[in-house]
Amino acid sequence: MREISRMNLAIFLITAVITFAIVLTTIFSLKSGIYDIFPYFYIIPVILIAYSNPRLGVYFTIVLGWIYLSLVYLYGPFDIRLYATSSAWFYIFITLGVVISAFSNEIAKERKFRDIFLNSQAGIFTFRPGDQLIRVANTQVASLLGYTPEEMQNLHIADIIPDTEEMSGFFQKLENEGKISDAEVTLQKKDGSRVWVLITASRTSGDQVICSAVDITERKRIKDELRYTEIHYRALFDSAGDAIIIHDFEGNIFEANAIASEQSGYSRQELEQMHLSDLDILPAREAAGTWVQEIRKKGISIRETLLKTREGATIPVEISSKVIEYYRSPAVITIIRDLRARKEAENALRESERRYRMIGDLIPFGVWITDAGGTLPYASQSFLDLIGMTLDECRRNGWMKKLPVEQRESTRNDWKQCVETGCFWDYEYRIVDRQGTEHFILSRGAPMRDASGRIVSWVGIHFDISQRRRYENRLEASLREKEVIIKEVHHRVKNNMQVISGFLQLQTNYLTDQESIEKLEECQMRVKTMALVHEKLYQSKYLGFINTRDYIQSLISDLMNSYLLRSDISIEQDIDDVNINLDTAIPCGLILNELLTNALKYAFNGRESGTISVSLHLNPDHRFSLDISDDGVGLPPGLDIAQAPTLGLQLVTVLVRQIGGEMQVGGPPGTSFHISFPEKF
Repeated sequence: MREISRMNLAIFLITAVITFAIVLTTIFSLKSGIYDIFPYFYIIPVILIAYSNPRLGVYFTIVLGWIYLSLVYLYGPFDIRLYATSSAWFYIFITLGVVISAFSNEIAKERKFRDIFLNSQAGIFTFRPGDQLIRVANTQVASLLGYTPEEMQNLHIADIIPDTEEMSGFFQKLENEGKISDAEVTLQKKDGSRVWVLITASRTSGDQVICSAVDITERKRIKDELRYTEIHYRALFDSAGDAIIIHDFEGNIFEANAIASEQSGYSRQELEQMHLSDLDILPAREAAGTWVQEIRKKGISIRETLLKTREGATIPVEISSKVIEYYRSPAVITIIRDLRARKEAENALRESERRYRMIGDLIPFGVWITDAGGTLPYASQSFLDLIGMTLDECRRNGWMKKLPVEQRESTRNDWKQCVETGCFWDYEYRIVDRQGTEHFILSRGAPMRDASGRIVSWVGIHFDISQRRRYENRLEASLREKEVIIKEVHHRVKNNMQVISGFLQLQTNYLTDQESIEKLEECQMRVKTMALVHEKLYQSKYLGFINTRDYIQSLISDLMNSYLLRSDISIEQDIDDVNINLDTAIPCGLILNELLTNALKYAFNGRESGTISVSLHLNPDHRFSLDISDDGVGLPPGLDIAQAPTLGLQLVTVLVRQIGGEMQVGGPPGTSFHISFPEKF
């Protein structure tokens, strides 16, 4: 707009200069006797002003014409022919100014309408009813349908409204009424998909129809969602198990569901014409204001009252009122829950409690009942005697005051968790009675629920387990004493076996026969193997069990120190970190001792290097798998392990049978022993 104003100003200034020059030229021409040329010059400013500013153009032309006539009469000769010609030019100037101004106005209007057409937020297109071909379409409607404006030209209306019935109705209404206002129509896009539009159409004077289309797909989606939400809300509203009433803050009822009608005895139409006070569920007049303030401030109010039915009967109910938005205005939704079943259950529970209270006073255990809030409505006399408090003291201060200071916080937290989750209460603690005697108490409790599953109270008992604790302490002391004695026995057995091993070592110093020396060394190693078991038992945290990995690694280390004189023989180990009992540990250790001794002594004769593998695993079927293998020369052909001439292999067979195991021998190449035996507890 600012650029257009500057251009108009420039044209005006140029026109003013030209006009001034024409006036001077006119005066000069008239004085010089030239009468035919200068009138044509006046056409230039007329065209410039009338075209650039149509409103000013007519006035400017009239003024310019009068200036022209005035100059002719002032500076021209008295000539009737000249005056007639000048008057004709005067009318020509005015006619030309009016025509050009009108033409310029039409161009401006056309430009304005074109700008509106091209820049409108609505999609606009035109077509002729005769051939139903689209003549022109703006960018918005073309973009909406996936075309370019050029592609939409000469499209048939059926290409964008393919539904025959819908198109027929469209043209029928256009024919009858001459226009269509805000009709919801589906248009087909270039890719075949559909889009909802709100279309307005009207005939123009040139036998064309101009249409504007606004995309309402999102609006339709929201409308459908709102309709679905309304249906869903209505279904929930009518199928709720409680009575529901929607009303204003004064108590005027807007809506009521089927349960509200059933409970009150009024029809839904009757309820929607009533006031809450007609049902007696609105607070008394003096309290109604407080109730409204509570709802406005907190947004919710829950209380118990009585509902008056059509027949005049009363029903105990719980009403929950909450502020909601109802058709864009604040309102209150009140849920009315029938408490008859709960009240009956509570009455039955009270009667049951009365009966069990009598029983509680007769049994020697401490019986207690507390409500969900922690109030103690009942405690048996034995309970009060046990904790050394009266019932009033318990209600006023709480019986947890009797707990040691270090136990109070954890006990309160455990009780809070039980109340929140509804789990069983099971706790041990110490209490000092009035006489200063310390008691160990086992407290157990369970929640009691009404018909709806809501916790209404807790019932529990206190056992005085002080005597049992004393017995347990004595038993634990006796057990610790026995463990010390057994550990001492293992220690002494280990020491005695080490003495025997020492004697055997000394005896070998007095022998010269190599075979006898080897036999004594083998016996010495067997004694060491058994001594090692007792040493590990003495060190073990678990009496009667030793750790397999620690034990076997120590055993292999002793054997390597005794027999492995060559550094080119290695022993690979894969031992599970598990425990094994004494009855299995000694035979298992002796088996390992014999098989590893044989491998170290005989498997690699004539070999430069070799590897021995030892593995022990506990399988899921609670059986151990013990594997000893080497890559040595192997056993002599045809050797029967069960009938072996050597004491070591015979001992292995006996020990495997002793632990209930099975043995398989493999090779060549090398030798492998696979022994499977059960885990013993």
